[in-house]
Amino acid sequence: MSEETKKLNSGNKEKKKKDLKDIKDEDEKEKISKPVILKAEAYKTIILYASRYANRAILEKDWKEIYGILIGHTDNDFVYVERAEALTFGHDTDVILDERHYIFITEIQNKLVELNQNIKDKGKKQYLVGWFHSHPGLGLFFSTIDIANQYFFQTHPDGIGLVFDHTLLGKKKEEKVKGTEHKITKYDTGFEIYRITDITIDVNDANFDTNYHSVDYIVDGLNKFFFANALSELSALVTAGKPLQSAYGEEYELESSYSANTETIERKKTLNNHIPESDNNIDTESLVNIPISGDMLFDVDDFFYDDPSDKVKKETRLKEVAEQLIYEGDIAFRDKNAFMGVEKYQEAIEKYKKFNDYNRVLELLKIISEKCISTNHYILAEEFAQELYEISIKQDHLFYRGESNYLIGYLMLKKGEDQLLEEALKRIQKASIDYEKSGDFAGAGACYNKIGNIYQSRLNHPFNAALFYGQAIRSLNEAILRGHPLRTSLWSKPESLSKKILEIKDNTEELILRISDSEEKEKIKNDLNSIKPNF
Repeated sequence: MSEETKKLNSGNKEKKKKDLKDIKDEDEKEKISKPVILKAEAYKTIILYASRYANRAILEKDWKEIYGILIGHTDNDFVYVERAEALTFGHDTDVILDERHYIFITEIQNKLVELNQNIKDKGKKQYLVGWFHSHPGLGLFFSTIDIANQYFFQTHPDGIGLVFDHTLLGKKKEEKVKGTEHKITKYDTGFEIYRITDITIDVNDANFDTNYHSVDYIVDGLNKFFFANALSELSALVTAGKPLQSAYGEEYELESSYSANTETIERKKTLNNHIPESDNNIDTESLVNIPISGDMLFDVDDFFYDDPSDKVKKETRLKEVAEQLIYEGDIAFRDKNAFMGVEKYQEAIEKYKKFNDYNRVLELLKIISEKCISTNHYILAEEFAQELYEISIKQDHLFYRGESNYLIGYLMLKKGEDQLLEEALKRIQKASIDYEKSGDFAGAGACYNKIGNIYQSRLNHPFNAALFYGQAIRSLNEAILRGHPLRTSLWSKPESLSKKILEIKDNTEELILRISDSEEKEKIKNDLNSIKPNF
């Protein structure tokens, strides 16, 4: 073989090695750049929590950064962020994760392990897919400390870090169309998502500070009226004296009424010292303007980072119309026009039925039934609760079957007729069984507590009441360790459940004094003593 041929072969080998390396690098780049699908509800949590500590009602020098974790799952193509859980309180914060927050993260991970036992599809099992934090007024980037924090969440290659700046939300920006010189105008979502590029780089490396890249994403369920509904919810929270968004581990007082099983009835609650006084002075005008006015030229496609298919566009537009109806319905309820509110919700429900989004249909039927209860329209509430029951049976959805059974039982109790009392209690007990089968122990505990309350106040059976109170304590105690993804209301947070448990236990101990039979009295005492609190 001639020297020239050897050189040629050698050159070819080197070229092949380079080509293989380039292919490998591209594969690795594609792997670490797996795009993200962020649920609109998770996005809303981030917006509300960030706006709680940085808005126009607070001096810019007093703006605080917030942070939390992102929960979801992955497949071969995408990272799915199902929900966001805020971790910080209302004190001064930075973005360094400390011991307290690692404890919270561990607690949440343990609950996800429990939750995943009820999820049959391995691909849908939930885990921590990343974290989020805010840069109020600072722009979107990873600082050195952010990169250090990201290492904790990128122990798996799909781990992500989301950075949000409320001052950018809704602003117009120009973006270059891939492969062309053209630019299009988009509304800014106010956030970017990043990953570390090379996880092996040492902290002392000269490239450490720039060792990250942005990741493509879309927001699932985002439309113009998403923002309007988020602001409407914000306004209701402020009016009710509640925090814009609670953090994991944050405490507040519970109310003992029907709303122990509903998120939508607005009653003012007493907040503890974790909530800064400035929160109660925030109104919707204090927030940075975002595109929600009806006369603004705005296309939902402006929020997509990749060109969606015609089918996705059509469905997104239909959902936008439905969400607009929900927004108008909420405004009608706020203005004491319940019948207009009901009409708008009914139209929205019918639209979601047309493209078979029955999870949203079930959710809306629950909400509208509760709204009718809060406005004393019990006949309408019963109709919606019955429809909720029928659809939950067809869809084989245990959680919403539990919700419907509770609502129907509660409405029977509201009629105050003794002949309905037995059937009402049966309905609520059926709800508790549905909740337990679905893994919602907080809902089951609320049912047992309601039954105990009826035995105590209306039937005057202290022993039976104490038995159900004991079961309520057991269920709520279990709920501290095993939350349910659809049970998102403030009362079902672990710190509130622990308060409720102590409240029920105190009531039960008082009730024991009214039990005349010594064996029954001893049984209740032993039952209470056998429960080991999970807090």
